[in-house]
Amino acid sequence: MRQVARKQFILWTENYPQQSGMTPDYHTHTNYSDGISSHHSYLNQASYACIDELGFSDHFSILDSKWSVKAEEIQQMQNHILTIKNMEELPVRIRFGAEIDFIPGQEKNIQALIQNLPLDYVIGSVHFLNSWNFDTDPQNFEGRNIDELYDQYFNIVRRSINSKLYDIIGHIDLIKKFGHYPCHDPSRWHKKLIRSLKQTNSVVEVNTSGLNKPCKEFYPDANFITLCFHSNIPVTLGSDAHEANQIGQYFPLAKEVLKKIGYRQVATFHKRIRKMEAL
Repeated sequence: MRQVARKQFILWTENYPQQSGMTPDYHTHTNYSDGISSHHSYLNQASYACIDELGFSDHFSILDSKWSVKAEEIQQMQNHILTIKNMEELPVRIRFGAEIDFIPGQEKNIQALIQNLPLDYVIGSVHFLNSWNFDTDPQNFEGRNIDELYDQYFNIVRRSINSKLYDIIGHIDLIKKFGHYPCHDPSRWHKKLIRSLKQTNSVVEVNTSGLNKPCKEFYPDANFITLCFHSNIPVTLGSDAHEANQIGQYFPLAKEVLKKIGYRQVATFHKRIRKMEAL
């Protein structure tokens, strides 16, 4: 297994320079939620992938979601992560994170969930439009007005930012996942998001998993990242790994893109306190 994972990572990086500076991977899902690999598998792969700081960020949700950590397993998972964090001579630093769905009108319940966990950071994501989980149901896009879906999605994302519940905004333009794009220039949505991100001092995740999806690009794309840079909005990195060999996927390319845009620092977190470190 290690040899296969190492070979795949070499394929991702062979055309790009070796990574330098801080390289966190803050978006990962283990077999406690909808991932298929264990915490220790991710830890082993992170050392191959030149990751300095590995964040475990399984799904938590106030909805009855099949992909979230089960309520009866939360304490077990928490103990498991804290045990790993206390291990000696770890190849990477470990952070305890969570990806938590933003559900409009449920801000108090989300806050209560966050306060019950000893988290280093919280990723806020939007996967639902009303009761529709658009992230896992591509067929439901058929026959819909895509511009209206973008309006609905980005309005919810903006509400998630303005809630100030989250440290990191995850895959901020996830609505494009299956290759559905609006007829109009998306910059009108992007500008509104930028204002909210600036006002709330939020961090934007550069999520590299989009390259594996029909949209074939990062979440967000380089244009949006450029808007973030010119508005002094910090970024961090996430692979959205659901199995160990996806840790750090496409990170050399992501770091190259960020540096070309002008970024020289990346956001890291410990006990929900942000620190900027050299990219």
